[in-house]
Amino acid sequence: MRRCDVLVVGAGPAGSSAALAAAKGGARVLMVDRKKEAGVPVQCAEFIPIPVLQRCSEASGIICQSVTTMRTHLPDGEVVSMRSKGAICNRGRFDAYLAGRAVDAGAEVIRGASAFRLTNGVVLVNGGGVVWEIRPAVIVGADGPSSVVRQWMQLRRNDCVRGRQYLLPLGCKLETTEIYFHNQIPGGYGWLFPKGEVANVGIGVEPRYEKSSLSILKNFVNELHGNKILKDVKPLAVTGGLIPVGGPAKVWRGNIVLAGDAAGHCHPVSGAGIANAIFAGELAGEAAALAAGRHDVSFLAEYQEACRLFLDGSLKRAAGKREFLAPFWGKGAKRLSAALKKSWIAFEDYYQD
Repeated sequence: MRRCDVLVVGAGPAGSSAALAAAKGGARVLMVDRKKEAGVPVQCAEFIPIPVLQRCSEASGIICQSVTTMRTHLPDGEVVSMRSKGAICNRGRFDAYLAGRAVDAGAEVIRGASAFRLTNGVVLVNGGGVVWEIRPAVIVGADGPSSVVRQWMQLRRNDCVRGRQYLLPLGCKLETTEIYFHNQIPGGYGWLFPKGEVANVGIGVEPRYEKSSLSILKNFVNELHGNKILKDVKPLAVTGGLIPVGGPAKVWRGNIVLAGDAAGHCHPVSGAGIANAIFAGELAGEAAALAAGRHDVSFLAEYQEACRLFLDGSLKRAAGKREFLAPFWGKGAKRLSAALKKSWIAFEDYYQD
């Protein structure tokens, strides 16, 4: 039996940020993560915005390519540019950096270990066939879209889209991120995020199209190759994962709080989640340290209120925009494009009620 003040489940951006904040708050922190190596395999398009970059300015080897603009390609052929400063990162190094900061602050990390059961306040963690019994004062669930901690809170699983992505060689130099909307990519979009001479090229589609998602991605890649944007269609790497799009969930129950994708903090329209994950993780870690130190889980209510004030409004708006857009898939390029102008972040109408 091991005891700790704060057990963080998941060592991604939300979990590592929570562990860092809790350790800085004086808590004994244990963080467990099922991945043996930080950020590997990569399960995102690897774009991080300027505010996040500023937090890791002293780190080296994270940035692959800086970008300032996002271009959106609508089904009717219109292309719209939007200022979007940030960088395409090496996600493995980025996650390792965040976890390293938590360790430097005093947190302990166990990799290749999965939390799988909560019984009478004791969390069972399986690491390489060895099972630990851990009794934490507070649990922070930052274990992604398929969060087991979310299940412990008796919350339904978040609605997700399925993402598939190839790493492919570019046929031309690109300095912008590219977003493509097609009726052939239903319920989501295609993306191309440049990383020097290569690019992350992927799609996100609703679960009902999951069986055909690989063929949808291949058709998208072939189209880009035909337009000379890609040099080859043979992927250098293949990845994928779930992207939560259902909006924010309840983040506190008893001695448990959720942060990041586990809490539905991913933007339901764009799929962006790293900035919110770090922000929520920091708030969760601060509240967890306070609750553990005061032996009073009611202090976790402060975290729930912060999420309500700073995150829930924009995420619920995005979830509403996604719901508005849903009936227009398959209704023709003009109708879908008109609906996207009210539902996609590059257009002013998105920000109108």
